[in-house]
Amino acid sequence: MAGRGGGSANARTVVAMYGPEAAEYERIWAVELLPFGRSLVERLELRGARRILEVGCGVGLLLPDIGRAAGPGAFVVGADLTFDMVWRAPASFGRVAMDCQRPAFAEGVFDAAIAPFVLFHLTDPLEGLRGLHRVLRPGGGFGSATFAQRRPPDAVKVLTEVLDAFGAADDPARSGVPDGEALVNSPEKMAEILGAAGFVDVDARTEVWERTWSLEEFMRWRSSIGPTHRRLRSLAGADRERCLAAVRSRLGAVPADAFVGRDQVILTTAHRDG
Repeated sequence: MAGRGGGSANARTVVAMYGPEAAEYERIWAVELLPFGRSLVERLELRGARRILEVGCGVGLLLPDIGRAAGPGAFVVGADLTFDMVWRAPASFGRVAMDCQRPAFAEGVFDAAIAPFVLFHLTDPLEGLRGLHRVLRPGGGFGSATFAQRRPPDAVKVLTEVLDAFGAADDPARSGVPDGEALVNSPEKMAEILGAAGFVDVDARTEVWERTWSLEEFMRWRSSIGPTHRRLRSLAGADRERCLAAVRSRLGAVPADAFVGRDQVILTTAHRDG
């Protein structure tokens, strides 16, 4: 990712995705992802670490957990590409809008770094990992969460069909974005790319993330944030309301398991060599 003030087309795309949705992201999605970040914090054994960097911190929900794990006196910095996200993080922590592919820190200044659900947003995940490797001290710990297999709720298929029928535009935020996820979506790929970036002691484990949504939760989620929300915005007001009514009508007839999502998440830890 690149800084808000310029940078690559992919960086501008990520900002376009998350900037306008920061408030809803904080309310809906950040809470869903938090348990996996906490698992990484536990596995990193941060007690006694003096400086810790979280990249892709979003609205900063994980920063207090990092601070508690490290203990009194630790300096915790949250970095995110999107200013609209990072300014929502707790002001008691360091906060910076920054490109994690070009970290704005000196070499070896952090005892640990954590990157939950970040690497697949990068044009070049290997470049990002090399940048994080550089700012870690020798032996410093690193933790990452990425998606492996994804199985969204079947209700998403219904929503997509209705959006297509109403002529909703393709998700404008995703147009032309490189598929960084394909480079980090298995434990084997994570081990390979971390090794190429100079990390050692790589431990990649897969956990299942199953979430059941009610109809009302699903409608709030998909109409407030993410690709389907952005597609909905392409419709004129009256068409948007008719589209949502059609979605609700169709989903009212589907079985309960159509609202169950089952994803696989890869939790990876490693250390800087040397």
